Amino acid sequence: MEEFPMKPLRAIEADQPEIFAIIKRELPAIHLASRKMGKQLRGLSDVSQKKAIAELMACWVAACYPEDLELQLSLAEAICDQAEINLTEAARMKARRQQH
Repeated sequence: MEEFPMKPLRAIEADQPEIFAIIKRELPAIHLASRKMGKQLRGLSDVSQKKAIAELMACWVAACYPEDLELQLSLAEAICDQAEINLTEAARMKARRQQH
């Protein structure tokens, strides 16, 4: 049977209020951790920064599902999808700020 790539589902707050509540509550800590990790990349070339980020993500994903490659790949795809959401939202907010 041929497999077709499935577009990841994007959760909305009404569907998963408990997840959104956790993220909202921890958002300041999320931003702080992201900034700290980003500082550790200073001094590396852009190529090395990308490799380091991919390695960190792969290690974390593998630790979440150590025995299941399919789940690892699914989580990695979900993380990439979340990055797209973040970039799109940041661009939308930037455009909104420039209009005002």
